[in-house]
Amino acid sequence: MREFQFIRKQFCLFLLVSIVILSACAPSRFVKPLEHKQHAISGSFGGPLATIPGVATIPLPYTSLGYGYGLKPSTTIYANCYTTAAIFGVVQFDAGVTQNLWKNKNATMGISISPAVNFYSDVFENNKRLFPQLDANYYFDYWNKSKENAKGKEKQKTNNFYVGFSSMYDLKRTKAHNQPQTNHMIFSPQFGHTFERNNWNYTLEVKLLAPYKSNQDIVLDYVSPFGKKGAMGIYFGITYKL
Repeated sequence: MREFQFIRKQFCLFLLVSIVILSACAPSRFVKPLEHKQHAISGSFGGPLATIPGVATIPLPYTSLGYGYGLKPSTTIYANCYTTAAIFGVVQFDAGVTQNLWKNKNATMGISISPAVNFYSDVFENNKRLFPQLDANYYFDYWNKSKENAKGKEKQKTNNFYVGFSSMYDLKRTKAHNQPQTNHMIFSPQFGHTFERNNWNYTLEVKLLAPYKSNQDIVLDYVSPFGKKGAMGIYFGITYKL
């Protein structure tokens, strides 16, 4: 029991570090809005790359499950819960909206924004945090294919690439150990690729987490293309559209 409590405390610390210092521990939710009145169930896996002594260099195994709904042709609402965090007694979820701001006449490219809110609570120690978030992405469909199946219905296959950023905001005046909060916004560029099929989407995303902030002396040995600053996150997502 004591061993589990120690592991849980360490995980909570890792989680807070990933959220507060190295930004979100999840990929972009919906870069392209769903179709009007369409439902979707999604899951994601991955996190910042870190070197675990005696193990390997791996993405931290954060997992989440979510739901999305096409409220309007250009507007999708969504919510997600974090399953890895829940195992350790941490309630964590996010909720937001993806809104298309622009798309071309052929609807092969567009720009979207996703304002959201992230909530974190340690049920054992009653620590609660709230983090507003804003994502923005440009997406481009570079390959489309369709064909008729046996029932005469058209099957669609689309590949798309996207690039953008994620920004998270810490509204508290202090951070751990009552130290003054000096980083109220965490900015992280990102790019990804999605394979869209009839009902399934498969997404791989790379996020450059806070590439301007030192990653030294913050619990884990993070891996970053910028050396001693930031970290690189790798995420895999699956979405099933109803």
